[in-house]
Amino acid sequence: MTRIIAIANQKGGTGKTTTAINLAGGLARTGRRVLLVDADPQANATAVFLGVPAAAGPRESARPTLYEVLLGGMPAAEAVITTRLGADDDAPTLDVLPSHLDLASAELELVNAFERERQLRQKLAPLVDNYDFVIIDCPPSLGLLTVNALMAATEVLIPVDPGLFPLIGLNLLQKTITMVQQANPGLKMAGVVPTLLDRTALARDTQIELQQAFGTRLLPAIPRRVAIGEAHAAGKDIFAYDGNSDGAEAYAALLKEILNRG
Repeated sequence: MTRIIAIANQKGGTGKTTTAINLAGGLARTGRRVLLVDADPQANATAVFLGVPAAAGPRESARPTLYEVLLGGMPAAEAVITTRLGADDDAPTLDVLPSHLDLASAELELVNAFERERQLRQKLAPLVDNYDFVIIDCPPSLGLLTVNALMAATEVLIPVDPGLFPLIGLNLLQKTITMVQQANPGLKMAGVVPTLLDRTALARDTQIELQQAFGTRLLPAIPRRVAIGEAHAAGKDIFAYDGNSDGAEAYAALLKEILNRG
């Protein structure tokens, strides 16, 4: 059965897209068939794997995006782009359903759509069986795009950065997940990922609070590392950019835990 993991947090700057990029890339490197759905209008995951022009440049009719899938009647399979995770011909591949900055208008346009909260689920249905994993990068909000992602998902993974405000926002996200589960009872919590951890007291206190609140649902932490950001700028996941770094080791540990919990 395909595992569809929505990576969500309504707060920006939590490492949500970074986690989506490295989780999708890491899973593809294990030989799994992976689709990364960029449901974030900021289109950062698209920019990393397909280039900045694809995410923010002039629109091209020959390169449809999630916008055309959700609101233009485009079959999702026709918008998927396959990218190779390395220069070698035998490098693993990753399928990407791209976003674009224009997706921002979809929140308003979806309001009047029939079964508006189920649009992504319906559009992905014909192709999900082609994959072992579908990773959905959600926008930093609890709007219709995020609700669509949660309705389509079988699991939700929540990255949380250190601080008081992220913990407050986490409560609101949990309430939203509980509401969505009434319509999508198959949705479960994959876990909470502490991100951007450093050696400050704030990071340590946040980790303790998350451990107390989530127990075994707390997943391996991701440290704050320059190499992870540099990988984005280079258009790569951390495994391609610096596979021997402790950032890569951290994401490898997260990947292993997610696979073990499947």
